[in-house]
Amino acid sequence: MDASIGELLSLEGRTALVTGAATGIGEGIATMLAQAGAAVTIADIDDEGAARVAEAIGGQAVHLDVTDSEMCAEVIGGIDGLDLLVNNAGTYHEAGSILDQPVDSWQRSIDINLAGLFNCSKPAATSMVEAGRAGTIVNIASVDGTLPCLGTSYDSAKAGAIQFTRSLALDLAPHSIRVNSVSPGHVPVPTLAKMRTGEIEPLWPQDPSTSGLMGPMMKQRSSNIPLGRSAEVREIAQAVLYLSSEASSYVIGQNLNIDGGWLLV
Repeated sequence: MDASIGELLSLEGRTALVTGAATGIGEGIATMLAQAGAAVTIADIDDEGAARVAEAIGGQAVHLDVTDSEMCAEVIGGIDGLDLLVNNAGTYHEAGSILDQPVDSWQRSIDINLAGLFNCSKPAATSMVEAGRAGTIVNIASVDGTLPCLGTSYDSAKAGAIQFTRSLALDLAPHSIRVNSVSPGHVPVPTLAKMRTGEIEPLWPQDPSTSGLMGPMMKQRSSNIPLGRSAEVREIAQAVLYLSSEASSYVIGQNLNIDGGWLLV
């Protein structure tokens, strides 16, 4: 193979920050970026998990609550040479029918899944522009931002994440900062497993109101994926690697659905 082909995906010399990377998709993304040569910082509210991942990939860990704009400005603004941000932190725990969901649950979902993108992207972009670095930002959205599934708050926040990506891409294009997003389909992650075992609370109440979302509809969609299986975490991470690398040097404002055909049917 021509060495130049491999170089397209190399992140040697790049400094990356991945939010919500203490487990699941975020951990997979951080691991792959490190394998591609990037110096990766793991940012999460789960300090123990972040430290574990950082040790495993030879990176560093920082405590970060993406809903706290001042903390984001301080932590992200303090990372020397940052030129790659992956906004992965999110939660679908605030899900369910609007009949069941209190206002504070709605606001929490918006704060984490949408406002968190702004809180992290602003200091990252400011740092890149001030240093004259042609950086990249990748936002983790969801197929639910296109096809409603989990609940009005989560679905709306993820739809907002896709449009935020488009808007930010145009905003930062004059500075050669590329912004794109990835929308995973069904991905088995530790959080879902812990819900099934009762280790953490389920997404919806024990006796939820009747809803056209979740329940049988969600199960039907999950069992009707054209490729016939759920995604592996590494497959989401591979998409992020592509959008972070020179292989996608002319790609901005795009949302890449990694869903096995979920949105086709």
